[in-house]
This record gives sequence, C-alpha cells and structure tokens, in this order.
Amino acid sequence: MTTAPEALRTFATFDGHGGKVSKRVEVLDHMPPVSPDGRYDGLVAVRGEHPLGALDERAADDSAELARGVASIGWVDPATLRDWYRPDRVVVSLLDARRSGLEPGVFADSRGRGRVRIDGREAHLAADGRPAFRALAGTADAPKADVPLPMDQVVRLVVVSSGVTDTLTGASGVEIVTTPVIPVLPPGAYPVYADDVPGLPPRPASGRVDVTAAVLLNGSMHRVDRLDEPANTLWIERGGRVVPVAASDVGGDLVRYTATPA
Repeated sequence: MTTAPEALRTFATFDGHGGKVSKRVEVLDHMPPVSPDGRYDGLVAVRGEHPLGALDERAADDSAELARGVASIGWVDPATLRDWYRPDRVVVSLLDARRSGLEPGVFADSRGRGRVRIDGREAHLAADGRPAFRALAGTADAPKADVPLPMDQVVRLVVVSSGVTDTLTGASGVEIVTTPVIPVLPPGAYPVYADDVPGLPPRPASGRVDVTAAVLLNGSMHRVDRLDEPANTLWIERGGRVVPVAASDVGGDLVRYTATPA
C-alpha cells in the first residue's frame, strides 16, 4: 500500500501486455529492489487489478491469492505510463515564503493570466455557459471580484497553507499542494455569482443551479453521469448503460452544459 496521504496519491494509465491492455493504476513510492542483473533499474511500483502485465506481480494483500480482479502490485517502466494524475506537496521555510511572496489561499495556475487567486477549489458555471473559477483580485484581506477564470485555461490548482511543520526538519513553514485539473464540470448543484462586479468586493451567491452536462462523441451527445479525476475517467450514458471514457480524450469544447434553478 502507498504511504501517501489520500489527497496526494498518484495515478496513471498503464499500457501493459505490450500495449494491448490499458489499466488505471496507482503509482507507489516504493524503492525498487537491487538485483545482480539490474532488471529493476529505473522501474516504478504500481498497484492495480490483476493481471497487470507488470514485473514480479503479486497480490497487494499478502494473505490473498493472485487471481483475476484481485489488487496486485508489480514493477513497470515509467515510459509505459500516461495520463498522469500527480498531486505534489512541498513545504518551504517562512523566509523563503516571504521572499517569494507566497500568501495562504487557493490559486489557479493558468495559461495567459498566470497564477490567479480563486475563492475555492470548486468551479461553477459562468454567465457565458462555460465552467469557470471565481477569480479574486486585490489582497487576501480585501479581495475584489475579478473576471471569471475559464476552467479550460487552468493547468493546476495550488493551495498554500501557513503554520505547517516540516516533517524532515521540524521547522514551521508554508505548505504548497498542487493538483491537476480536468476541465469538465461534473453534474451537480452550484452557486451563481450574478451580482459580482469586477473591481468591487465579491457579493454573496445570488442563487443556485442544477447543472447537467453532455459530451459530443462520434457525432452524438451523451449525458455525463460523473467524473473521477484521479482515475482520469468520465462516466457517460451510452446505449442504455453508463460506461467509462478517458477524460483526457474529451476536450472542454466537446461538453455542453444546461443549468436550471435549484
């Protein structure tokens, strides 16, 4: 099992069995064993469902038999992994944080607008019908509403927290946790910020809407059931069943949203 906290677990798609079978796996932080023939050199440990097609595959639970569908662990070449979901966590000293101008809060690293302060990790449906984050300008103590930041411009989310203890040094520092973003707004209830005016203090939500989504695939629209970001999986209705598709294969421009008052 991984020693990483739940929010920092890393996942990727493994193309095993010579690229014939693809499975979503968890990438573990295990160190490869040393062998005289060097067969583990450069490999990484992964956890998924048997059969993986990984080197020295074994059941993740030592008391379990290795059988189809059982959680297993093995070693793979990182070149066979793609569509990574890789959160990251670092702790910097208070001095380095001040030098870098780091302030506690939630931010989005974006294309075009750089790092933008946002009011939380959850996006919403903007007035133009596109999913967006509620962007904030000004200072943390006196924020001003800014133009919404479209979700498809965001590369990753950044959460900065102060008063964190570095587990290696024991010193107090600032924690920076980054997570990737899939530019799809899952179905659900979301707030509406119709009263926000850029340059003025942010206003309370003016209401809530129920958002549904549909994705265009092969010329047909399919209702989105849910999104699993770590698994890089979008679950859609197709042929009377709910089936998975790779979220990385679905561009934000292929998704259409409908909002009704909640």
